[in-house]
Amino acid sequence: MALSFTKSDIQPEQVLLLKAALFPVPEALACWQLWKKARHLDQFTATSENLLPSIFDPLDGDSQRLMPLVYRNLEKSGDPLIPHLRGIYRYTWMTNQRFLEKMKLIVGALHQENIDTIVLKGIPLSLQYYGDMGVRLMYDLDVLVPTSQADQAVRVLQAEPLSLKSSQFEIKHRQLLHAMHLWDKQNVSVDLHWNLIIQHAYTGADIPFWKSRQPLALTDSLHTYTLSPTHQLFHNLVHGFAWSASHPAPIRWIADSYVIYTKPTVVIDWQELLDLAEQFRLTYPIRQSLRLLQAEFRLVLPASIRKRLEHMPLSSVEQAYFTLLRKKSSSTISRTIRTLRKKRLDYQLFRQQRPGPTLHQWMYKWIRYHIDWPRRDLPF
Repeated sequence: MALSFTKSDIQPEQVLLLKAALFPVPEALACWQLWKKARHLDQFTATSENLLPSIFDPLDGDSQRLMPLVYRNLEKSGDPLIPHLRGIYRYTWMTNQRFLEKMKLIVGALHQENIDTIVLKGIPLSLQYYGDMGVRLMYDLDVLVPTSQADQAVRVLQAEPLSLKSSQFEIKHRQLLHAMHLWDKQNVSVDLHWNLIIQHAYTGADIPFWKSRQPLALTDSLHTYTLSPTHQLFHNLVHGFAWSASHPAPIRWIADSYVIYTKPTVVIDWQELLDLAEQFRLTYPIRQSLRLLQAEFRLVLPASIRKRLEHMPLSSVEQAYFTLLRKKSSSTISRTIRTLRKKRLDYQLFRQQRPGPTLHQWMYKWIRYHIDWPRRDLPF
């Protein structure tokens, strides 16, 4: 059975905008001009006081979030529209600085109680790969702690001086989850992870990631860790996959991946990345993501890696599971049946022969989760 991306996953205009944000300036500018033409902005004149809202409000959220990166890439190109993006870049930089200060407090509080940390997603990507705190807008903070210290970490973040709030719904169902939300009085969300990958929420799943973690300095005196470049890319490819037919993944995973594999000082261990795909039974999303990056975003894989990637087999359970993900349900009954079938396949694919509940226990816990879902106490 053949499984593949559909063209609806990423729109042609989004591809042009990504290339305008990422490619070297001459090619990026050509893509920007094509994007403007598609948006009927090729005859742009700066005459309206409502210029930016009239241009950018109709855009999808993913495209709006790329604008700071477009600005930095093309700020010296001479294009007349680019200077008007400067305010978006400044807003992103200031917002992200506030998130960085918050992360310092979180890591400091956890380290004071001897809880190890790996900072995930926006902050390490901005500091280590983009090299600019103004090009990738953050909406929350993500930090990983050892599975054995998760309960202690929750208590530390709930206590003074941070006094973060938590969800009783998530606490009740914590054994099913890989992470939970905590938030402050301004509803700044902190995603506390005790497992890296949502499909692999069990003790011991993250051993390779902790083993290869790399140091990350938040200040001269405050140091944490981040994922290795290979694991950063692996996590990004998995996290960026569209795990729901009705909720496409944000396209920023493409920009995040590009800045990782094109950074001159970064070496990706491609064999290890494919080993992880097989170990975690994530061959399908990894293959689909890498195919797209090869086709559109200048990822050049070694010949041996390309050959291995294309010949990595999918089990019947994997094929059934990922085929089911692409389907949409038209009624409540069919949606319920599909959810139950997906959870059974989920267990067979990711949890069977792993530490944790039996299949019947797993299904019961998830049914209780879905029954409680309408009464969840989250502010988002």
